[in-house]
Amino acid sequence: MNSNDILVKIDSIRPFFSNTEMKIADTVLEDPKNVILLSTKAFSEKCGVSEPSLIRFTKKLGLSGFKEFKLMLSATLGSQSTELYPMNIYESDSPLEVYEKLSTYIIASIQSTQDTLNNEDLQKAVDLIELAYKKKKTIFLSGMGASSLQVKNLQIKLMRLGMNAVFYDDIHLRLEACTNLKKGDLLICITTLGSAIENYQIMEVAKKRGVQIILLTQYGNKKIAKYADVVLYTSVMENSSRLVSHAAIAVQNLIIDTIFFSLAFHDYERITEGVYKARRIFDEYGHYAHLEGDFIKK
Repeated sequence: MNSNDILVKIDSIRPFFSNTEMKIADTVLEDPKNVILLSTKAFSEKCGVSEPSLIRFTKKLGLSGFKEFKLMLSATLGSQSTELYPMNIYESDSPLEVYEKLSTYIIASIQSTQDTLNNEDLQKAVDLIELAYKKKKTIFLSGMGASSLQVKNLQIKLMRLGMNAVFYDDIHLRLEACTNLKKGDLLICITTLGSAIENYQIMEVAKKRGVQIILLTQYGNKKIAKYADVVLYTSVMENSSRLVSHAAIAVQNLIIDTIFFSLAFHDYERITEGVYKARRIFDEYGHYAHLEGDFIKK
């Protein structure tokens, strides 16, 4: 993450903190301004943790120590460019208030994801998909729970580009099919928190078979990221107690659309002709009979 907003970074990584690290994170998020005034010893005592634990916490954030952490925190508080948007939805909230809180939270997640993504990884993901398609290799998809909906979304988008992707809802069939993958094939896995053991099993089997892997997951999820050749990190303030991965779904959709358009423009004429062809067939069967336009005549 390239962002100077250390608070967003902490909130994004929360699901992957240990209990000790969670104490530090909660203390920082509750009163970040006070942290800048405290020494390493004073702040560790305030958190109820040891000084070495505090140093390890800062290193997990990619920093050299507590001194650099305070500098980054000071820069965040001084810029006033971003805010944390905790999910404080209450029973007394009106539907419109719920909408406003959800939309604010999703917008914050989308904006902070601009700092966890980089062009090199996005381009490599697009290139791997295009290469697998051109070499007639299998594009295999995996995702559990709510993430499986995003996998199906990706499958439909690839289908519209003329790229066939394989996805099985049944995990046993998915594992069985995964054992048939060959070197040069491609696996794309989508998971928010990486808590489902099935994704680890799928990725481990694929890795052993020489399959290249693209992973779309939340920033800080290093445990599952080690299996992937390309990792596309989202910065979504989701945690294990969420009712639904609303922010994750929105950000994942945006990344899937980014991949879709990037692939489409690589072979725009073929894709456009495919769209016209599909629409002519739909028109032939009466699905577009009420529409008029040049695409029917082409």
